[in-house]
Amino acid sequence: MLIVAASMEQELVGLRREMLEIEDATGVRPQVEFKVLGVGPDRAGNAMTALLEAISIKADGVLILGVAGGVDPSLESGDLLLADRYSLQNGLALGAGQAIKPDPQMLQSAQRAALDLSMPVCNGGSLTVDHLVAEPEEREDLRAQYQVDSVNMEDYRAAEAAQSAAVPFLSARVVLDTANQRLPGYLPGLAKSPYKVLTNVVLMPWRIPTMLRLKRQLQLCQAVLTNFAISYMKATGVLGNDGGHEQQRRVNR
Repeated sequence: MLIVAASMEQELVGLRREMLEIEDATGVRPQVEFKVLGVGPDRAGNAMTALLEAISIKADGVLILGVAGGVDPSLESGDLLLADRYSLQNGLALGAGQAIKPDPQMLQSAQRAALDLSMPVCNGGSLTVDHLVAEPEEREDLRAQYQVDSVNMEDYRAAEAAQSAAVPFLSARVVLDTANQRLPGYLPGLAKSPYKVLTNVVLMPWRIPTMLRLKRQLQLCQAVLTNFAISYMKATGVLGNDGGHEQQRRVNR
């Protein structure tokens, strides 16, 4: 059984839909369990630990799917990240030598899956932070200090939990916001409440262009994550070669 986890439901929604269609078409339920961990290092780590302790059979692997912030200026929205190490900001993982590495076999399968889709891949390290990195200046500082290409809020703690349970782990992420993109400070609050999104649009319409740009970026990321995950599950035998589909999925870049 493969565990596919994410910090937010938005990162899994496309894949869940595809998996239901595959199940309907083939009559076979793929051996995949989905889990939403929540946002933040401690929340993700605790949720992963509880999940791995609760399952009745040992998982074949944990695949994290999600978005990330780019700190390498060459990365663009929609680029696939298969980090070769996971570091923790202000933690014991400072420096590549102390970072957690992904499972080699899972990483190899992921690279093959990306190649099958002609997706370019960034293998630079990822840094787990405990806050939204909103300013380009902070991104530049983090890249220089930790020698990483992207930031997120879950990888290290989730990898740590999987390592403790002796379960193979891999994170596959897609760049949402780029290194030179300034994120609004109100973004974390909006992510938790659709009502707040509506209120911000009605009362502060000048925020609409920023929100629309982020929506387009998120839609691109969702498509890339879904396509990659289906290809990965084919490459690892979780799905059959055609996955129950004859149609070719396309990502508009």
